[in-house]
Amino acid sequence: MIVDQIKNFKWNADYDVIVVGFGGAGATSARFAADQGLKVLLVDSAPAGHEGGNTRYCGQLIAGTKSKEAYKKYYSQLTAPFKLDQKIVDTFVDGVANMSKYLEKYLHVEPFSFLDHPERNTVKAVKGDFPDYPEYEGADQYNMFTVHDGESIEDGALWKALRNEVMKRLDQITIWYSSPATHLLQNNKGRVIGTVINRHGQDIYVHANKGIILTAGGFENDPERIQNYLGIPKIVPMGSLYNKGDSVKLSIEVGADQWHTSVYNAGGLYHGLTYAVPEGQRGPLVFTWPQLYTGSIFVVGNDGTRYFPEDQHSKAGYLFIHGFGRHPHLTTKSWIIFDQKQKAELDKIADPIMQKAIKNSVFGDSVDDIASKLGFDKDVFANTVNEFNELATLGKDYQYGRNGESLAKIDGSKLYAIELQASILNTQGGPRRNEKAQILRPDGSWIEGLFGAGEAGSITTNQYQAGQDVAELLIFGKIAGENIAKIPSDVAVEIDSRDSSLLSSDETPTEYNLDPNQYIGESSEGMGNSLVVKVSVDSENKKITKIEVLEQSETEEIGQKVIQPMIKKIIDANSTEVDVVSGASLTSKAVKDAVRNAISNM
Repeated sequence: MIVDQIKNFKWNADYDVIVVGFGGAGATSARFAADQGLKVLLVDSAPAGHEGGNTRYCGQLIAGTKSKEAYKKYYSQLTAPFKLDQKIVDTFVDGVANMSKYLEKYLHVEPFSFLDHPERNTVKAVKGDFPDYPEYEGADQYNMFTVHDGESIEDGALWKALRNEVMKRLDQITIWYSSPATHLLQNNKGRVIGTVINRHGQDIYVHANKGIILTAGGFENDPERIQNYLGIPKIVPMGSLYNKGDSVKLSIEVGADQWHTSVYNAGGLYHGLTYAVPEGQRGPLVFTWPQLYTGSIFVVGNDGTRYFPEDQHSKAGYLFIHGFGRHPHLTTKSWIIFDQKQKAELDKIADPIMQKAIKNSVFGDSVDDIASKLGFDKDVFANTVNEFNELATLGKDYQYGRNGESLAKIDGSKLYAIELQASILNTQGGPRRNEKAQILRPDGSWIEGLFGAGEAGSITTNQYQAGQDVAELLIFGKIAGENIAKIPSDVAVEIDSRDSSLLSSDETPTEYNLDPNQYIGESSEGMGNSLVVKVSVDSENKKITKIEVLEQSETEEIGQKVIQPMIKKIIDANSTEVDVVSGASLTSKAVKDAVRNAISNM
């Protein structure tokens, strides 16, 4: 939108920089822009407690290397046979080579190096992705970091560290939640000078003296772009539910070139499948246990036929056919088929998500019965079972190449089926940028005043290596935040102020009212932002009488359901030395930690 062409146009607020998207890239861009002395507005479409984009939910793994030269060779093979501008490659490789120093200097942590601790359970847990392509030259020098030596890679520790750096700078960074940017505003020369933000149902016209940084994630929750860009009829996100292609839409509006729109990462079972969930829910990030591809078990698609080798280890959802990795042609539904003997093996696995899926599985007392219940042609499905059993007898999977020793004949008298859906971790497509984080037009020229960082317009061109996207958001978030400070400011503008409640920050220091023998405790051990409790104590009898949760942003489907049970356990035991609730250990630990923190303030 050209402001000169808008009738009766007036600016409502003025900042040096507007960062669109409060995920990992947005947090990084905002803090580095603030460190240049700039006044920053950081907006996100998600409500408070749900910001963070995919950084909140990802494995928190950060790419590193023991050798810059080795990593450059490794990375060049990841992009091949596609081309990527050499200046971007060099910028990214330099950043990865210096990642340990970056984490120490800017996040004030002691990086935990995977190469240096091969015995740790967290390192063993990602053995198949560390590195993803061990056959590539330079792979032996590839490293991964986390920001601490934790028990799990999925504890949100990196996101909390990035968010904390923003919270330290609230004197320079204003935050608006539930406030999506709907349009970019340009002057008559094409420079981006502001944005329209929908806040509390009203359009706010915000001027940006320096410019705008687009970091609003990918399009995992935009069904139309999933179909048009990825060619997939339906897919369930495993990360944020608020990535709806905002950066793509905003950048197209001002003429930005788009790249890597067909590239995405999957995760979960097999080649990127997860247990089916109701519409609007995140798909669970689940483990592919050996019992899911060894024995009397196989996977079929919509028509009741097998379509891939169940035991092939996927690379971010890629399966390799004729030596070239690609996502398989996805069906709208897939089903795990297994018999009673295999069910007995699956029942032994201590995986609550899988056990819930088994409990909800479809049962049939014959091949025809389960085919009917799943909507398969009975002859087609019977042929699938018969062919699988013949291959098991031969000890060789001539159809898809699964290890013959992993095949066992299916007993068709009792069959079970677990519904699966195609899953997605994140998309990579969006506005094309250069090594300076500047967003470009199709002719390669820079759209003045517009920068980008993060997965929307990622540099990932072909094959993905675990840790790569997080490293990219850190590297290019810093570049965007620092480079935007270098450009000349736009002309001064007159502000037509609005209701102060529309313009005030959604993040301000909170003060709590306390009665005698009440204490505040805080923890960042959970999956959400800080969990804050107020603990009331009978000082005479040294007994905890009441625990109130003042702030929390744990996940609705898991974390929030265990908070009150944990509080009851602690009050009943008059101690925080109680067992965590199974399936939500991080939230359980956060409640215990917050109560301990409160008690320590007595």
